Amino acid sequence: MPTFEHTETHPAPPARAFDLFRRLANRVRLAPPELHLQLVEGPTELQLGLRLTLRGRRWGVSQRMVSEITAFEDGVLILEEQRQGPFRSWKHTQRFTPTGGGVQITDVIEYEPPGGILGRLATAEVIDRELERIFSYRREKLTELLGEASPET
Repeated sequence: MPTFEHTETHPAPPARAFDLFRRLANRVRLAPPELHLQLVEGPTELQLGLRLTLRGRRWGVSQRMVSEITAFEDGVLILEEQRQGPFRSWKHTQRFTPTGGGVQITDVIEYEPPGGILGRLATAEVIDRELERIFSYRREKLTELLGEASPET
């Protein structure tokens, strides 16, 4: 199963960073505008067992993803798994670790690319490049919201 990993550090209290990610409205705020990401259904804050529905547009195709929060440790961990959507499987773990001067945010995404015609275009290599671009944008937005980020580790 392909795995994408991303780590970044910000000089913000871990609780502040976690709170930002807990709020569903920030999902849209942290995504590049060209994804046209919209929250279709879900409460305002993440919690264990929550199901949320997002809609976006990528590779010229409108996509809808229903996911569930399958692990949630306040201030430490969020695990989200796709229940319906474009990927054969998608599991996104976010871990928040205190550092001497802030927080380290580590994302691990385990996924199986889509099947069918979309899967011919959206190979693991293409998806990894796309994720690099999305996380680069997210790093910039988090720097604005949380303060200057240190280089990726």
